[in-house]
Amino acid sequence: MLKIFSILIGFILITFSCKAETEDFPEEEKQKEIVKESHHPFLIVKKEQFQELRQKAASEPWKSMKEDAISRSKNGSKTEAYDLQDYVGAAALAYILEDSNAKVHAQRVRDAIVNQYSKIRVEDGGDWGGVVPPMGSFFVAILALDIVYDALTSSEIERCEEVISTQIFKINRKGSWADIRRGTHGAWDIYKGDRTTPDDDYFNGIMVQITNDGVSPVTNHYAWERVGGGDSRVSKSGYMDVLEFTGIDKRYYNNERLKKFHRWLFGSSVNCAKEMAIFGDMLPTQGINNDMLHRRVGNFDEEAAGYAAWFHEGRPAIGHILTYILPKSALPEPVVPSSQFYENGGAFFREKEDDPNGLHGVLYNIKSQDEWHTHNEVNGLALSGLGNRLLVNGGRLGEPTRAAALNNTLTLNGENHKSRLGGGIVEGFTTSQLDFACGFSGPALTGSKHYRNLLLVHGNEKAHGYFVVMDKVESNAGNVVKNYIHPANETTVTEISANLEYEAEIDHYPTVPGTKLTIFYATLAEAVHVEKVQSAVPDRYPNYPDHNRLESVYPVDSEGKRNLVTVLFPSDAEHPKAGFQRIQGDGFNVSTVTLNEETDYIFESEGVSKVQVAGHSVQAEMALFRQSGFWFVRNGTHFSSSDTGFESNVPVTVYLNGKSGAIVTTGGIIKLNGPGINSVQFDQDVEVLETGDNLVEVKLGKGTFYFN
Repeated sequence: MLKIFSILIGFILITFSCKAETEDFPEEEKQKEIVKESHHPFLIVKKEQFQELRQKAASEPWKSMKEDAISRSKNGSKTEAYDLQDYVGAAALAYILEDSNAKVHAQRVRDAIVNQYSKIRVEDGGDWGGVVPPMGSFFVAILALDIVYDALTSSEIERCEEVISTQIFKINRKGSWADIRRGTHGAWDIYKGDRTTPDDDYFNGIMVQITNDGVSPVTNHYAWERVGGGDSRVSKSGYMDVLEFTGIDKRYYNNERLKKFHRWLFGSSVNCAKEMAIFGDMLPTQGINNDMLHRRVGNFDEEAAGYAAWFHEGRPAIGHILTYILPKSALPEPVVPSSQFYENGGAFFREKEDDPNGLHGVLYNIKSQDEWHTHNEVNGLALSGLGNRLLVNGGRLGEPTRAAALNNTLTLNGENHKSRLGGGIVEGFTTSQLDFACGFSGPALTGSKHYRNLLLVHGNEKAHGYFVVMDKVESNAGNVVKNYIHPANETTVTEISANLEYEAEIDHYPTVPGTKLTIFYATLAEAVHVEKVQSAVPDRYPNYPDHNRLESVYPVDSEGKRNLVTVLFPSDAEHPKAGFQRIQGDGFNVSTVTLNEETDYIFESEGVSKVQVAGHSVQAEMALFRQSGFWFVRNGTHFSSSDTGFESNVPVTVYLNGKSGAIVTTGGIIKLNGPGINSVQFDQDVEVLETGDNLVEVKLGKGTFYFN
């Protein structure tokens, strides 16, 4: 009897002991054990790094991110995929940083996965919303679960993993939006230990979206959203961080093309008002968010990080595992971008001052790697100024309606380009007063050639900046050049002078009201047609307003050639419109742009003989010179004014402002004259043939030569 009583007492004590050990956990977990120490986390952080991460929170920007993460974790989340990825990323960061409350933050990650991620609509069937946003959000959920792994029980982990696995495998590994599939499935494979070798499909998918010069050959919007790391598609770019951290594939942070891409993205692709230049499939209503992966740009390149700091200046990062853990360091001091051009990508010019009203000019020309969202816009323009995008294109067109006529380029006889690829930028230079680049049509115009020269004339204290486009076409007799300009205008384009001068109010989704754009055809057009064209595919955007397009028409000469010059001048209440005048000469055309007593002369001819223009002697195809300052000659052999000029034995492109300038040549002998010019230094070795009072003669090889 005593033995039975002892056994009974022992059973009661054991039962009481077991109850005491499990009462702090949810009812359904009472029979489960806490998971022992594991190899988790390991995807983007390791447990031994936690203390260092906590110490960083003593200073900014980490301090504010910690506070934000704890607040987001406490406040809960809505059920949308975007909100959930912000929430679980914040809760996982709070789990690391608020050690005293770590268990609560871990349970919030668990509950979000089990109770909310299980209800997200995930559907593979051609619906972007059923694939891309949820798969991006599940990528963050995988990282968050990896981080809080050791704070959960085995059954809790099993339930979370079951939800993630069931949901993401509703999406096949292959199909549309390939990068989102590769990124999320790839991260899950690494989490489960199924991938331990480099992911070539993903790497190749990233590289095909970047030219060798770092420019996106797709469209600006998708450059930011895909490789650039947009929140709505976070695993497309974020997967490379997992591959890097785990050591499985370390081809990204030190990749030269990715370094160049991030410099171009933050430093060239946006205008002075920090808006995307418009090219490819995109709308002016699409902006750039304070996306989480932008903060780790310094992992790739310090120069790009400076541009990112400029772009995000005044916008603090949210508290999230991607913004706090991934960056190896905080963004540096802001660096204002400058004008650049890329042989395989285009010219991206900007006025030097850090002024949101500054001008930004793009001459887009890619030589490789086009895809579904790329338009037929070889030598296409994207111009901004005074806080607005001044030009738009056909918007979100999609296949097969990406015609050249719906972009800011030119055609022969109105026919579409034969290719979305061009010949790239073949010449160019950038200076403090004038930027120049020449794009070549390449395969876009089979059997014909189009050279488009874009000039950005920088503003100064006397005159505002503006754009000049100089086109040279070599084709067949009988063809007609049709040049297209799409101002961001949906009301009325005013005809100031027929076939010569037009004015468009920038009222198609303007950022700053009151801006106007004057289009001045310095080469008088045979006809100019103004008509409404679509701004997006009507089937997808039925209520999206059309905009106005100007089509200027120029027949080629008997040899199939035609040169034409167009001036695009933005203005508003604080930046008055210039005065324009056109003068017809014998075998040449001259137009003047006058503002605040400054007069610029824009010259165009066949370049076969010397002509006199306003006290200047010119022999060139095109020229731009300021009465009181700089001069620029394109494909010329002679220019002279009262005390400055040049002579060359071959056609060259020359710019001079005081003693500073640039020469683009295929090789030849050039003589420069001007005050103090004999003392100039070139940026590379040249053969000096003669020097004298205010004179220097040099023999140059092929290339671009700067001097001062």
